This record gives sequence, C-alpha cells and structure tokens, in this order.
Amino acid sequence: MKITVIIILAFLGLIQSNQNCDRKIMNNSLTEATPTPKPAAKFDRLPENIKLETEVRKDIKNKEGKVISSDNTTVEKRLNELKAYYKEDKLVDGKGREIRFYDPICRGVSAGFEEDAQDRKDGDKELVELEKKYTVIVVLCDPRNVL
Repeated sequence: MKITVIIILAFLGLIQSNQNCDRKIMNNSLTEATPTPKPAAKFDRLPENIKLETEVRKDIKNKEGKVISSDNTTVEKRLNELKAYYKEDKLVDGKGREIRFYDPICRGVSAGFEEDAQDRKDGDKELVELEKKYTVIVVLCDPRNVL
C-alpha cells in the first residue's frame, strides 16, 4: 500500500514538472501590478542645509546638567532618540518642545586668537539662550569641509 502511494505521488510530480510553469510566460497578477509608491520620509521637512545623514553632536550630561562628554551621531538617529515628530509644521521632541538645529561657526583657517575666542564666546551664549527655549541639536563642525 505504501509503495503504491509513493508511486502515485512520484507520477504526479513528473506530470506537474512537465507542465509549462515558466515565470516569464505565466500570468501573475502580482508582477503586473503597478509599483506602490515609497512612503514619505518620517522627517521630510528638515531645514535646507540639514539632511538625515548630517553628523551632529550628542552631549552626555551629568545630574547637574553639565556636559561630561559628547558623542557623534546622525540627525536621523538623534531625532529618533528624541522621539521627534511634526506638530503643526514644527519639529518637536517627545516632550513637545520645538527642536532647533544650531550650526556653530566653522572655519578652516583661524581668524586670529582674539576673534576666534570672541566668536566662540558669542556662539556659546547664543546656544545657552536657544537651549532655554528649545531642544537644540548641534551640527558638527568639520573644518576639512570648509575649505
């Protein structure tokens, strides 16, 4: 009895393999369907000079709020960490605070010690003011790209 079943299954397998089952000839509704459009990017309304691949700084702070170290990451990863989303055309973090990008002064060549120190001081002051009102993402400065 078992041998008869095996012979019948083998015979059916041979019949099926001889049928014309070439994918190019077969009519398949899935291959003929129009391609579905790609979903829009989650963060599609970033500022002009900011892309998802742009490198940014992630500050690591202690309990008192002082920066103890920093790490480099991308805008996309940082926004995902902050649980960012759009609320009425504004990018906000998971707590509802608006997110702003801060692009520090970046020079390939020094403008002089005094001027560099003053620019750094002004930039730090501006960053502190922004952090009072917004969640700030600081763009990394790469002097090699400035020249």
